[in-house]
Amino acid sequence: MKFKYKSSEESSIAYYGWIIALYGNFVIGLSSLTGMHGTGFFLKAFESKYNWSRTLISGASAFARAETALFGPIEGYILDKFGARKVMTIGFVVSAFGFYLLSSTTTVLSLYVSYFFMSFGTAIAGWLPIIALMNAWFDKKKTFAMAMSMNGVHIAGWAAALLAFSIQNYGIRQTTFVISLIFLCFSPLSYLIVRDKTVQAASAIINNDKSERKRFSLRINLSPKIKYGLTHKPFWMISIAHMSSTASVVTLGVHLPAHITDIGYSTVQAGYIVMIYSTVGLFSQLIGGYLGDRLVKKYVLTAFIIIQSIGLFILTFVRNIVGIIVFSIFYGLLSEAGILCLHL
Repeated sequence: MKFKYKSSEESSIAYYGWIIALYGNFVIGLSSLTGMHGTGFFLKAFESKYNWSRTLISGASAFARAETALFGPIEGYILDKFGARKVMTIGFVVSAFGFYLLSSTTTVLSLYVSYFFMSFGTAIAGWLPIIALMNAWFDKKKTFAMAMSMNGVHIAGWAAALLAFSIQNYGIRQTTFVISLIFLCFSPLSYLIVRDKTVQAASAIINNDKSERKRFSLRINLSPKIKYGLTHKPFWMISIAHMSSTASVVTLGVHLPAHITDIGYSTVQAGYIVMIYSTVGLFSQLIGGYLGDRLVKKYVLTAFIIIQSIGLFILTFVRNIVGIIVFSIFYGLLSEAGILCLHL
């Protein structure tokens, strides 16, 4: 098949952006399985194996999130400087190294160090470059393309029970070592498949005037679009909404498996719960992408976040498997679609 590369041809099945979106599905799936969905299972395994306190080991995840927030601007700069193709190629190697360290972890310090490399590598090889690529390759089909790639989160949820089974039967060492090999294989794949696409920024108009360039170089070098965003309310409202919505996803990823085992169910059963809300979320995210392209996003987003809150409210009080299944359906129904709209 001869691929098409012009943005005006994005409606064609031969448009190369769809290949990248499909590959992004697998990339985000791998990152989500080992990061968002897998963290709770990894930490539960270390808690059981070494009898470490839950507060201490969950600090590794918190440390990784803080590291991501701290280095976020640096990661963005690296992505702008070198492009998604090179950054993803290197990022998967860094992640593989982190999981190799995790497979040989025997102390809390080594756990934190391994999570540093895992988090940094996944950040520059997973979500950030895929979102940037979808924004660069698509215009009118952007929301649907983003939904397509982000569905990897839910595909990863299907494998959560398999991950829990592997940890339970083969151990945390063997499981994380195999994961490190998988990450290593994705490095050359990224170099072969990913293609960067340049986006002309609106701020390029400034470069037409040499005196303007000199004048701006004496100040903080922010583009007009960034300056506009930082000085207007919508930017901060979206940031707060995104933070609140994502906080629940991250918290559940770390603590849901432990919570389910605490009330008397197995780790594999916890994996089934993740699989249920991921399956529901797979379809709801496509619906969210469709609605986000056609309706006013602020109204769609408001409805999604309200329903997400109701799902969390249900989880707070239920202690039986039926109630947890109801939560997983309710939570998966619209929560991920809301996060999708926040990315736009």
